[in-house]
Amino acid sequence: ERLGRRLFGLEPRRYIANTVPAVRFGSTILVKLLVHLGIPESGHRKSRTCSIPTVILKSPERVVARFLGAYFSCDGSTSSDGKELEIATASQSMAIGLSYLLLRLGVLHQLSSKTVGGRDHFGIFIRGKEEIGRFYATCKPEGDSPHTEKWDQIATYLHDGKSGYTAVDVVPAAPQTLRMAYQAMNSPRSKLETRGVYVSNYLYGGERTSATVFRQFAARCDSPQIRAFAQALESIFCDPITEIETIPGPHDVYDVTVPGAHNFVGGMGPLILHNTIAQHQIAKWSDADVVVYVGCGERGNEMTEVLQEFPHLTDPRSGRPLMERTILIANTSNMPVAAREASIYTGITLAEYYRDMGYHVALMADSTSRWAEALREISGRLEEMPAEEGYPAYLAARLAEFYERAGRVITLNDACGSVSIIGAVSPPGGDFSEPVTQHTSRFIRCFWALDKALASARHFPAINWLDSYSEYVDEVVAWWREQGHEDWHALREQALEILQRENRLQQVVKLVGPDALPDDQRLVLETARLLREGFLQQNALDEVDACATVEKQMRMLRVILHFHERAVQIIAKGCPIIVIHDLPIVNTLVRMKTTVPNEQLEQIDEIWKALDEQMDQVKRNYR
Repeated sequence: ERLGRRLFGLEPRRYIANTVPAVRFGSTILVKLLVHLGIPESGHRKSRTCSIPTVILKSPERVVARFLGAYFSCDGSTSSDGKELEIATASQSMAIGLSYLLLRLGVLHQLSSKTVGGRDHFGIFIRGKEEIGRFYATCKPEGDSPHTEKWDQIATYLHDGKSGYTAVDVVPAAPQTLRMAYQAMNSPRSKLETRGVYVSNYLYGGERTSATVFRQFAARCDSPQIRAFAQALESIFCDPITEIETIPGPHDVYDVTVPGAHNFVGGMGPLILHNTIAQHQIAKWSDADVVVYVGCGERGNEMTEVLQEFPHLTDPRSGRPLMERTILIANTSNMPVAAREASIYTGITLAEYYRDMGYHVALMADSTSRWAEALREISGRLEEMPAEEGYPAYLAARLAEFYERAGRVITLNDACGSVSIIGAVSPPGGDFSEPVTQHTSRFIRCFWALDKALASARHFPAINWLDSYSEYVDEVVAWWREQGHEDWHALREQALEILQRENRLQQVVKLVGPDALPDDQRLVLETARLLREGFLQQNALDEVDACATVEKQMRMLRVILHFHERAVQIIAKGCPIIVIHDLPIVNTLVRMKTTVPNEQLEQIDEIWKALDEQMDQVKRNYR
């Protein structure tokens, strides 16, 4: 009732719906809004067809936490002792969506289903002090949000002073493996126990260790395998596969990067996939006549995805299926090493063939690290003298020969053709100092550095704008001028300067918090957030945001930087930053990448006009 009055100014009517107290709001506009968000209309078996609204799935984690907290307050339950939380639903889509949101917040849980009276019912269970504590810390009601007795029960359980347990985040390490590592330590159990590591039950009782205990054990173990696995536990948890079932699709897939690890399937719900989606997007939307995609040493399911998806996509220039301009060279990780070495050369030779015919070709090589590993293995079998990290001494020369075959040419019949190479490098453990990364950076003039921290924050594409660089900036200025964007270089430098200033300010923010900064510096943080979330961040699964034209990019960048310039002037007159932050136009700037199609760019002009109107309104209050 309070929510209806506060958000929409509507007075509710109370009634009983199937023995459950409920309220009714009489508003056609509100009904249309809720239907637009994905909530089923009355009479559509809502309890079995409801799902998480797409806008929630795309929202920041703080919004997800508030949604889950409110949902649990309404439909969740706790055991009498508070040791188990349950969310029950009759909709499988809702169960999968809730599971995905919990995983986004790092809350491990279990899913179950049962059939009652011929109907399926689904349950999500959160057990153990660690997971319940994580859920409570992130989702508990704040401010004037409704606070139910359930949250008091959880708080009582978390603060009862008793030790907790976990039945979810456990490590399926065999006792024999732990015993071998323990014996190699040559340290009595009593010494480990004095340090808080109790291993008797795990060594001889067959009990599985929790991830926390395993990391404590690994910290005192000399086994590189156990230490490496303990480090991987920071990004993954071990979920045994009990059955395999194919659920008919299509389904939305939300990409998550797990560096240095493999693909994982979580329960009956969300898929967690390795991040090759950036290369796929470049292959889809690149302004090229021919695309050559070389899958060198990667998993077969990635090539299968391209084969299944590309025939259904349309080339925006020709209107024909995208597959007609694409060449796939599949060399998966289970194929011979010699074939892996040959696949890269096959791809570049095909690209040169079409270039010499006057076509513009884009070559995607995923990944050159696997190709270099094939060179290392072949070199070892030939008993050649190894160089750094076992790679052959001629690794740098081979990489240079490959990248030097890119370029623009005038053919014998005066046609213009080109080959653009985009090579993916997969350094083990994200170590940029390893030989393949170091040699590659010597020969190329454009480098996109993928950042684990950005991927963990769900910023995709996870390209670090500070570590990445391009040496082609001066060469492309003339092209941007031909497109009618004389201010491209100045806007680029201004945006990059704001992002660099934000990076320097973040060091202070981590120590004292953003509220301790003066308003002009807090404005830098706010504008940088708009640049990151409204311009640099891109959703490959959104029809509007998947590809942005040059014109749309420039208009978006101009309006964001115009916001910054207007805000600087108003803050200089004494306006608090919180007033600027709360303007409705701020959320509009973040959302315009997904709300403004490439064909309707006049909407950005309307956003510019609304921005000036709201800024003028604030300016009149601070003369």
